[in-house]
Amino acid sequence: MSLIQKQYEDLRKRVKKSELENQRRAFQETRNRQKENLASIDDLEKIKEEVKRIRSESVGNWDLLQKAISRLEGNQFKVIEAKDSKEACEIVLKEIGEEKLVVKSKSNISKEIGLTSFLIQHGIKVIETDIGDRIIQMTGQRASHYTGPACHLSRYDIAQILSKHLKKEIPPIPEDEMEAVKQDIASYLKKARVGITGANAITAKEGAVLILHNEGNVTRVRVRKKHIITASIDKVYPRLEDAIAMLRLETYLATGALFPAFIDIVGGRSKSSDIEKKLFYGIYEPESVVVILLDNGRRRILEDEKDFSDLLSCIGCGNCLLDCPTYNAIGSSFGADGMLGGRGVALASLQRGIREGIEDGLFLCTTCGLCGEVCPVGIDAGKRLKDLRRSSLQSPEIYAQLNEVTQLQNTIDQYGTPYGEMARTEFSSLKRHSPVVLYIGCVGMSIETEPVSHAIELLQRLGINFTLIDEVCCEAVKEETGSSSNPERIRMNIEKMKEVGGREVLFLCPTCLKTFLDYDKEHPTGLFFKNLPSFLSENFSFTSMEIDPTTVTYHDPCHLGRGLESFDGARELLKGLRVKLAEMEHHHRESLCCGAGGGVRGFYPKFSRDIARRRVREAEEVKADILLTDCLSCKHNLKQGVPWEGKIKVMTTPEYILKGIETGKIMCLRKKTAS
Repeated sequence: MSLIQKQYEDLRKRVKKSELENQRRAFQETRNRQKENLASIDDLEKIKEEVKRIRSESVGNWDLLQKAISRLEGNQFKVIEAKDSKEACEIVLKEIGEEKLVVKSKSNISKEIGLTSFLIQHGIKVIETDIGDRIIQMTGQRASHYTGPACHLSRYDIAQILSKHLKKEIPPIPEDEMEAVKQDIASYLKKARVGITGANAITAKEGAVLILHNEGNVTRVRVRKKHIITASIDKVYPRLEDAIAMLRLETYLATGALFPAFIDIVGGRSKSSDIEKKLFYGIYEPESVVVILLDNGRRRILEDEKDFSDLLSCIGCGNCLLDCPTYNAIGSSFGADGMLGGRGVALASLQRGIREGIEDGLFLCTTCGLCGEVCPVGIDAGKRLKDLRRSSLQSPEIYAQLNEVTQLQNTIDQYGTPYGEMARTEFSSLKRHSPVVLYIGCVGMSIETEPVSHAIELLQRLGINFTLIDEVCCEAVKEETGSSSNPERIRMNIEKMKEVGGREVLFLCPTCLKTFLDYDKEHPTGLFFKNLPSFLSENFSFTSMEIDPTTVTYHDPCHLGRGLESFDGARELLKGLRVKLAEMEHHHRESLCCGAGGGVRGFYPKFSRDIARRRVREAEEVKADILLTDCLSCKHNLKQGVPWEGKIKVMTTPEYILKGIETGKIMCLRKKTAS
């Protein structure tokens, strides 16, 4: 069984719909709080740019790291560097000594290195003190968000978990559940002499560790007899002010709040100079503070894998997870423990290996780019995952186990289309000499022929002199799934376009359009490439003869919108029409993916449909009658997301305009001399 098939079958059994729905509701709560508080952060974009600058100048700055270590040691911290997970765990074990109980707070680094399971194997009881993490610890599950570990569980789920674990009936009342977990944790806090925390930031100038929290548990954990801090070498900031700016941003994006309840700034062991101004250390606990600085492949990434170095600029806010199409379809199975979502998959692949990366979800990403759009420091995990997919195919052993990927690419090589021997619609009567070429693409030739026919009919009605060519596949899907497209195929298409006198090339597929435009940057063709709605908007204005009672919404295709910065072509066309245009919650740059991209539709069809269903649900929420889009792949997938009883009609913009012209509701006016 191939790696992808095995993963797909496993996920279909493991992913629980109820948990995903709970997670989505929780994520929506965070989004709502962000919106409520947005007006109170008038400098949000400025903070993002500042934090992005600070991270770019700090991560991989080894002089800054050494300065931080020196300052920490000067402040009575014991600093130990660990090259990998195994060494880090062994250092923690040694520092714990003879103790058999430790309490710890939320820490992604501890999850990354598998610290809890390691300590348990060595006879040490580890108790999470964060409410959500403690609940997750009882279930043995993976956290579903960095700051909301148990947000995939309902209060009814939690009541059952607590009742079973605590061996007493806990009602599904949040206040009672909180109190039960607090009492459970408190009993261990009284006995524990060692506390383990993570660190959100380390400041080089002051030699201080900053820990962000809302529950107050961190303060209690770190005042044990010994305080062990696990942190990675990419957590260093120049100054306290820089770290505070990051924490302010992280808090808002992670929870929607303007500021956290607590920021513990640990500047070393307790000290006093109240007697003759002589300095004494260890007045109160902790008696010792240990900082374990973890590398775990980070230095190698920063020095030898520089194209992936931006992955280490992450501030851990989890904003990328809130709307990630894949994460909302399968939950925390997309990612690694402590490293969730696409960014987590990419980092874990580099740290632990490509095979493990595939198991974490290397081929589950739709590569839509939304994560990069909402990430405060601009990490586009989709781009990194495409590069890692390419690496996976360069390993003969792994290549042999990626049947779906290799079969897709072999099909393109053999038949010149991803759809193999499926019949391709031919429009031979339209092939002639013309300055305007309509490029249809494989989807339009094979599985979405109806909107192609409608687009052709619209151009004919508008009197556009255009032609078609004998197309060959642009092979964009190869780039999405880890292989390299053959530029010779693009060149063949270009030659055919020029042979028929083409100057302007219109596209029905944004992915094809993006592929040609990328080629044109490297090998200028002298042709003008654009999508069909933009061409129509440039040359015609459309007006309605009467008010259209229907409500229309528009889905921005990922490659057309975020990919090509083209958002207004269809919307400009709709401006003159007397129709209600209702924007979905996610639109323009933050438009949600339809689920068709990155090979997901072919490799994981159920999850692709689930992603499409989520997008259609947004259209239903604005009471849309028609869901417009200008990508044939998007149209095909969005139709899969409309339930059987659903009334929403999915159309392309040219189809909508043609229907209006045919019924006499829409009139068109030529803006200038069109071809």
